Amino acid sequence: MDIAEILINYKHNVASKYLPVRADQIGSRVFEMDKYYLSTKIDGHLCFIYKSANNISILNHNNKPFDRPELTQELVSILKDQEGLFVGEIYLHHENKRTRSYDLTKEISNEKSDIRIALFDLLKLNDKEFSINDWNNKKNILSEIFPKSGVIYYLDELELNSRKDVEVEFKKRAIDLNEEGLVVRGECGPIFKIKEYLSFDLVVLGYVNGHANDFSLLKEILIGVMVEKNKFLAVGIVVNGFTFSERETLSVDFEKIKVESDSIQVSNSKLPFTMIKPKYIVEVESTDIITLNSDGFIKRALFTFDNKFLLDKYSNSISLTTPVFKKFRDDKKVNKNDIGLNQITRVVDLIDKVEEENNKSTSELKKREVYTKTTKGAKMVKKYLVWDTKSELNDYPKYVFYKIDYSPSRKDKMKRDIKVSDDVEQIMKIFDTEIETDIKAGWEKV
Repeated sequence: MDIAEILINYKHNVASKYLPVRADQIGSRVFEMDKYYLSTKIDGHLCFIYKSANNISILNHNNKPFDRPELTQELVSILKDQEGLFVGEIYLHHENKRTRSYDLTKEISNEKSDIRIALFDLLKLNDKEFSINDWNNKKNILSEIFPKSGVIYYLDELELNSRKDVEVEFKKRAIDLNEEGLVVRGECGPIFKIKEYLSFDLVVLGYVNGHANDFSLLKEILIGVMVEKNKFLAVGIVVNGFTFSERETLSVDFEKIKVESDSIQVSNSKLPFTMIKPKYIVEVESTDIITLNSDGFIKRALFTFDNKFLLDKYSNSISLTTPVFKKFRDDKKVNKNDIGLNQITRVVDLIDKVEEENNKSTSELKKREVYTKTTKGAKMVKKYLVWDTKSELNDYPKYVFYKIDYSPSRKDKMKRDIKVSDDVEQIMKIFDTEIETDIKAGWEKV
């Protein structure tokens, strides 16, 4: 296995498997174990220190280097003739200020910024490889090699005996000292990531029925923030937190304000959301926010609302970890002050990415046809669309054909097909051929 594969595997199979726990859930969600090993959660970027022969690299999980010569020089002094692969968190240090991952993003190229690395895991030392659960051995080695403080140091652990002790330590570090949170692990058990819950006021963009297989009950909602007037960015899906009575009532209320949309947004249950007028504001709690997954930056729909939803593009967005509906915010209004993007960017760095995408040329919908067919009470939908991307980039297609095939009675309810071309005549021929092949007797054009 080469180094690039090792790094990405660690990101997906170890770092991404930490179990999120809210501060008020320590007593119920953290497993009961004989001992707990606790360290401060640092909000930076996962990094790897790789030393082979005379070469030292500080890499992210995609095998791309962090260019900080002063850190590399410090590692030369610390590691000397040792070779190995070490895991840590690289972050921007401010005295008496909570770490934020987006601070590192903004300051990593500033040579005067105080960038540090806290080491917490060891994958390989000289010719020996270490298993994930060989904690005691690894932390002894790390504490011998790396200092306990400085710009590159071993992130020491505190040994505790009970969940009550964990609660006390959380209050001390996260609340009294304003640190990010805690990382807690058992001897051979899972690793928990404990933070105060995050709260957001978000607008409901769509809904899906089908709770407990009852299609008169609300199951999920699509939520978003306002980027600018009449423009909304989807930021997630909420399933939990509704009472039975709320699911019953909201299903009826949302039905009264449903609107058309030129795109289909799919719920966690693989059903298409019914879009509604953006008027309901909800308070949602989440244990964390992520901006990346295994495919790269998380992308969600960016809509313009003008009596119906029009898809602008898929823009960089977020995913909320274990989101829960808390209540409706009747005291809030649908505006940037109350439901704006700033709620997200106070936690993660996203606004620059959204603005960058908004500044690009807007793609143009060149052609669209929709067909429906009802069989035994089940309504099937086929949509065919062609966009002119307005792109001048060599590695991005000029025209995109997109087909959506939805059938509620099929195991795979939603099927999609995408074809691209740099020739307008070719893409229009693809459009016509697909419709001619698919649409037979019984289908009606909408």
